[in-house]
Amino acid sequence: MTVQPHRLALALGSRLLRTTLASWFSGRSGWKVVATARDSAGTLDLVLETEPDVLLLGLEVPAMSGLEVVRRIRDLHLRTEIVVLAERHNEAYPPQAFAAGARGYVHGETPPVEVEAALLAARRGDYFLLGEKGREQINEYVGPVVRRQRPGGLITPRERQLACLLADGYSSKEAAGVMNISVKTAETHRASLMRKLGARNVADVVRYCIRNRLIEA
Repeated sequence: MTVQPHRLALALGSRLLRTTLASWFSGRSGWKVVATARDSAGTLDLVLETEPDVLLLGLEVPAMSGLEVVRRIRDLHLRTEIVVLAERHNEAYPPQAFAAGARGYVHGETPPVEVEAALLAARRGDYFLLGEKGREQINEYVGPVVRRQRPGGLITPRERQLACLLADGYSSKEAAGVMNISVKTAETHRASLMRKLGARNVADVVRYCIRNRLIEA
């Protein structure tokens, strides 16, 4: 069976970064660069037209704040996941990016291989932040976002995987081991899943899995 490449869009104000990363990913197996843009208006258009799996979005995209672009894309409830790239890192940027709805945060000095890791994490529905304390910081940043989550949001691949494990009787800790993520991250995914489903307990998750044929009744 042929595995379809991840469809990637790049929206970066820096022409150098845009062309460099477009060339790098075009040469990588498993990726297809479907569109590039240099401003916010072009970003919104290209996402609607090409429906990429992942968008690498410059925080300094001209004409509109990159964070506002993230919010607008999230408000449209599209399946495109977003990784924000700040040309110049600022400690205030990561929490702002995650609060807006981004899945990952990198900066202009991040090696392409780490940018790829961030995009792959976003594609799975995981969160990504560089550094030894990245996982702990992500849970701190994402917690308020999850608490504001309303029922009806799109279920990510990671959340579907967790739903199946919960339906099979795994605890959050056990599921974290299977998924190779921290217990806190598993609990974050669980909270997001429950809010999106409007679930009160695991029995509601089981019913979701059965209805969507993720498990057998």
